[in-house]
Amino acid sequence: MTSVLFSAPVAPVSNMDAAQYPQQQQQAANTNSSRMLAQYQVLQTLGSGLQGKVKLGVDTVTHQRVALKVIDMAKLNRKSMINVYREVEAMSRVSHTNVLRLLSVHDDVPYPKKDGNVKQVIVIVLELATGGELFDFMMYTGCFAENIARAYFQQLVAGLEACHAQGVYHRDIKPENLLLDETFALKIADFGLSGLREGADGAMAELYTQCGTRGYMSPEVLSCLPYEGEPADVWSAGVVLFIMLAGFPPFQIATSQDWWFRACAAKQHEAFWAAHARSATFSPGAMSLMTRIFHVKPQERITLAEIKTHPWFKENAIAPDDLRAELLSRKLQVDEEKRKEREEKLRAAAKQRLQQQDEEFDPFNMDVERSMAVSAAAGLSTAEVSSKKAPSYPSTSVALYTSFQSSRTATELQTRVEKALTEHSARFVAHKDRFKTKATMAADAEDVGFAVRIYSLDNAPGRCVVEFRRTSGECLKFHEAYKKLSSSLSDLVWDNNDESETADDSPAEELISDEAMMI
Repeated sequence: MTSVLFSAPVAPVSNMDAAQYPQQQQQAANTNSSRMLAQYQVLQTLGSGLQGKVKLGVDTVTHQRVALKVIDMAKLNRKSMINVYREVEAMSRVSHTNVLRLLSVHDDVPYPKKDGNVKQVIVIVLELATGGELFDFMMYTGCFAENIARAYFQQLVAGLEACHAQGVYHRDIKPENLLLDETFALKIADFGLSGLREGADGAMAELYTQCGTRGYMSPEVLSCLPYEGEPADVWSAGVVLFIMLAGFPPFQIATSQDWWFRACAAKQHEAFWAAHARSATFSPGAMSLMTRIFHVKPQERITLAEIKTHPWFKENAIAPDDLRAELLSRKLQVDEEKRKEREEKLRAAAKQRLQQQDEEFDPFNMDVERSMAVSAAAGLSTAEVSSKKAPSYPSTSVALYTSFQSSRTATELQTRVEKALTEHSARFVAHKDRFKTKATMAADAEDVGFAVRIYSLDNAPGRCVVEFRRTSGECLKFHEAYKKLSSSLSDLVWDNNDESETADDSPAEELISDEAMMI
């Protein structure tokens, strides 16, 4: 039986090929410790998406660790099948150190489930990127120094240049689709939405589909008009560069409804950068490059070739050993934060089970306030609660731009955070004794999850930090949620009277005022 789904040079494996492993698969079906897909031992789940799960796998022939993208064929419709084909075709065209490698494709393979049943799946075998998502490093440890951001932007441009040379336009460039390998080198991944240039003449093909993640889409893609792939990818790469440097996006969406985008469209770049300079620091060279990237008209936008000649891009990058040392230090913090999140989920699940069973004993001995109402922590008097000190701000943490300082008490801040969450119809669990709140807010078609922590500042007695960290959902949606909540808490923000204020007639003041009118 021959596969008809794929025409990529990477040879697919049909069920007749997969039948070469019947003994291994039969053994796998009878054991709880491991299962087999073709010659790959299937281990734990690494992640999941719309089309299927990604599993850690081991090639039993070469002993190489790989990522197995497992797609249930019974759940494939015409659209999803086209996306699978597009991903395989795109990745098979490109071979570059900054593009995730496609190792093989296995079509119509029997997959033994833990319950003894067998389903037919497509298996896309990919290079394993053990460093994780670039987004995790920014989410958990803050934005990057300019030399690190430049190094990763250089790698991103190199990978995109290799893709475009083979007629592959990614169309969904964002930090979540940029992975890191064991040496922390960048790998462009997830080509399921890519556009492919057909034909041997190498002519630029117009694309029509509005696809990708809206916050990273170029204005021409959002306009639903025909567009070219390279300028669209350049725009998305510019948004990634901005986020690497600032820790937040340059605008919410590239349409006329967004004031920040309108400033770019009207070429009011001075106002755009003056406003953003209130929350982040950009060098003149970085602003110069991103200004040319954020040209609304694609024909005026800087190209990849021109980016490579820009003075900021050509500056000496951080030494590879220094880059690895910095990212290794950050990865330890990322792993620790994720470990804490897993523990919190286990505690919450155990607590919920106990509540469902009407048991009064709490094995974790934690005070968890699940009511939407604001109340004092159980077992403590009002006076005791009001005098309780928040934990000290970790010395290893990197300050986030989704945080603010306040001179109010930790208890007052906790109360106001819960009140703001209630006002915005958020679902939340408040751990009052630790000044930590896990929350979920509705954001269009999907929810965004985040944690709110309150810390005391040992080096600034009488002040606290209120920190918001995303746990699930899109980055841009998280920033929208933070913007809403921080607006409700704006009266709590510490005001340093020694800092000079921006003049009323400055471009930044004009921008903020106009933006406030839009909200």
